[in-house]
Amino acid sequence: MFFRSVLHLLGYYLSLVVFGAFGLTLSLFSLLAGGLPATPATERFFQRLIHRHLAVFVWWAGFSRMLRVHYHGLDRLSGRPCVLVANHPGLMDITYLLARVPEAVCIFKPAIRRNPVLGAAARRAGYLASDGGHDLVRAAGAKVAAGHTLVVFPEGTRTPPGVELGPFKPGFALIAQRARVPVQLVHIGWNTNVLVKGRAWWRLPRLPGRVDITVGPCLAPAPGRPAAALAAEAEAWFRARAVAGDTACLRPRAAVS
Repeated sequence: MFFRSVLHLLGYYLSLVVFGAFGLTLSLFSLLAGGLPATPATERFFQRLIHRHLAVFVWWAGFSRMLRVHYHGLDRLSGRPCVLVANHPGLMDITYLLARVPEAVCIFKPAIRRNPVLGAAARRAGYLASDGGHDLVRAAGAKVAAGHTLVVFPEGTRTPPGVELGPFKPGFALIAQRARVPVQLVHIGWNTNVLVKGRAWWRLPRLPGRVDITVGPCLAPAPGRPAAALAAEAEAWFRARAVAGDTACLRPRAAVS
């Protein structure tokens, strides 16, 4: 038991170092490539570069026994542009999703612009800051209409521990209607407390962890249907999963806390 605890301790902190190193490498390359024009081709290149880095990190997380990520039904995604909507239990959620979607755009918090690990690469990939208001809806709709997948966490922040699901913001439905693309629901289930809201990153979480990424229904916006109705349908599906016990955690394993 002691030896296993030491392995979990080393695996967790080493994984944080690896993630930081990956991010700094991407940011340095992005800064060095600052002279490249901000064209759609350049953005797609950086989106795929981030995708490959995160795919390697997800592999590393399993190899280091920090957590294993299992994907269910992602082969059902057609590859056509959509607004991909997910619940948000932990800080690593975007990592799991971008690791499997090669040319995706996400909406990030404005503070990420100044983040030395993530900021430069996020800007070069054409990711969008959440403080854009109506301009954000227009810009996101244009990117999805141009063929990108937009990844959105409608809660706007991580779900606090002990809360089934935060209230959804309907902006994603407006974007889907504007771009005339479907809303693809994806549920994130987990049995650990890695980087959850309100918990310091340096505190050792329950390990090893398991994350299940499950593709849900695809909701097509209908002409004349209010965006609020589409958003409410999506939120109802996630709340039904939460009531069934799927969102907060899977069956806990023996863990180190």
